[in-house]
Amino acid sequence: MQNRYLIATLLLGILVIGAIIGFALLNPPVPSQEGGPVKFASVQEVQEYLVQSEVSGYSSRWMNTAQSEDMAVMPPGAPAPMPIPISTPAGGAVDYSTTNIQVQGVDEADFVKNDQKYIYLITGGRFVIVDAYPPEDAKILSNISLSGSPREMYLSGSTVVIFSDETIEEFQQVEGSAAPVPVRRQVTKAEIYDVTDRSQPALIRTITASGTYASSRMTEGIIYLITQEYPQRQGSDIPMPMVTDGSSTYTPDIWRFDDLEGPFIFQTITAFVPARSSSISTESYLVGYSSTFYATPANLYVAYTHYGDQYRSGWMGTAEGTGSPAGPSTIIHRFELNRGSPVWRQSMSAPGTLLNQFSLDDYQGHLRVATTVEEYGATGFQTSSSITIFDQSGTITGEITGIAPTERIFAARFIGDRCYLVTFRQIDPFFVIDLADPKNPHILGELKIPGYSDYLHPFDDTHIIGIGKDTEETAWGGFTATGVKAALFDVSDVANPTLKDSVTIGGSGSDSEILRDHKAFYFNPKTDVMVLPITVAQGYGSGYVWQGSYVYEISPDTGFTLRGAVPQYRGDEPPDPGRWPTAVKRSLTIGDMLATISENAVVLVDIREPSHRYGSFDLPASTSGYGYWNGPIWRDMPVPNMPNPEMPVPLSD
Repeated sequence: MQNRYLIATLLLGILVIGAIIGFALLNPPVPSQEGGPVKFASVQEVQEYLVQSEVSGYSSRWMNTAQSEDMAVMPPGAPAPMPIPISTPAGGAVDYSTTNIQVQGVDEADFVKNDQKYIYLITGGRFVIVDAYPPEDAKILSNISLSGSPREMYLSGSTVVIFSDETIEEFQQVEGSAAPVPVRRQVTKAEIYDVTDRSQPALIRTITASGTYASSRMTEGIIYLITQEYPQRQGSDIPMPMVTDGSSTYTPDIWRFDDLEGPFIFQTITAFVPARSSSISTESYLVGYSSTFYATPANLYVAYTHYGDQYRSGWMGTAEGTGSPAGPSTIIHRFELNRGSPVWRQSMSAPGTLLNQFSLDDYQGHLRVATTVEEYGATGFQTSSSITIFDQSGTITGEITGIAPTERIFAARFIGDRCYLVTFRQIDPFFVIDLADPKNPHILGELKIPGYSDYLHPFDDTHIIGIGKDTEETAWGGFTATGVKAALFDVSDVANPTLKDSVTIGGSGSDSEILRDHKAFYFNPKTDVMVLPITVAQGYGSGYVWQGSYVYEISPDTGFTLRGAVPQYRGDEPPDPGRWPTAVKRSLTIGDMLATISENAVVLVDIREPSHRYGSFDLPASTSGYGYWNGPIWRDMPVPNMPNPEMPVPLSD
């Protein structure tokens, strides 16, 4: 009898072992390419991994213990050869501008969009639609309230998608409390509106993704939303990323990179079609806090600065096992968009740090990267710039190091086989770099002039527009920034680039939104007209004397010609020196109508003759307290005749 029990027990054990082996064979660990991400098998495994990372010494930098009203806090928010921002509709409709983007075919979200008739605005926590064309009959059609903190939007036909940051509150059981307590969590909300009837936008769908809005792109009719969230420890629990679509809830697969150290965030990529209903694809990755995002129609690149052991040893630490000075590097992940189902393909590391999205460029199977390299050596900080080229396997094929020692990158633009680079410390070296051979990049020529450019834009095949600041030497031998400077570079002789023309507007303290945001730049390559938003000051501490836009014609032969200026403030009164509500943030055109948009107003003029003003109207109060709303007020805003001592005239060099 005992033998029969023993045999039965052995048979049962064999069956159990066989079942376990069979399950393992049917459910193997998720394979990954070499150096690629590994998928967590369970929520418990994610939590154990994060707790272990916390024990390793990163707790104070990435994991918040959420109790009661506490919440994790995110850091603040952070080409085609010639992207053409002018759309020509079929059927005889008027031309109209679109958002100034980096890559043709890849739209970027913004707080203002337009088509051939309407302007769509996020302003003062509200969604406003303006019937703008023809401008003689312009009026506000709708003005609805938005929840949370609205950020940006897309326009796709008769559909508008608005992204907002929002704080939700959930009751959780946490350590030290006998009863559940409210715990806050950041989410990004995508509200999809049907605007077929512009007077009554209809909310047709709401998608939420855990984390703060980081960035997004739209290509081939699909939106790719990127959100970021620091892991929050709530008692013994760490909430995982989640995405909701109406009443449906999705739990993204979570991936890690075993060769990367913390601190970590959950970075969630969610893809969807902006329609009443569509499928959703979502994945989350444990990576570093990302601040640079770049996309082509085929790939999404996510990049962040990796400091390694500097979190522990500081800048004077050394790279592990080398004894060499440690310096920050840039980690870049490439995701193939795969028609709405992003898939990781490569991870790359370049020395130094990126300036912005224009520091990255995907061209003919290679990724080109421009970085500022900063290391601590025997003589202190050592700064220079580098160009690094990767192939599709993530292997470096060529690089240039030691560009402009002691200087940092202020602007970069990749156009075809070339890179145009601006570095600065005391003067502005403008570099022309040949990238035709990915294995042998080299500098073709450079130009040294006073000032610097913060943004570069192609004018034609042999000319580049630069927008930045002028500089002047100080009494003690240094340099200080003065007025806003527009420059036209001639690169027809790549070995000897020249400055064709430049204009400087205002004195120290003058400013332009373009210096921070490329979407503020307007250039029409069909008419060679540029609109430059400008805040004019006559010196630090003197206050602003003028805010508005300058309209220029640009010619390769004659340079910049001022067509006219469009003041943004009321009447002839200059702006309040302590406030910026009339600083122009965006410019757009529908037909020959130019609309300049500030925090508190939209001004409509004839771009052919900017002194011909159709009118203007107020916008709802902004979240920062500027402007006000009491209906679609229409007012006349006279323009002083040029020249006028109250309107600064730019200086031509």
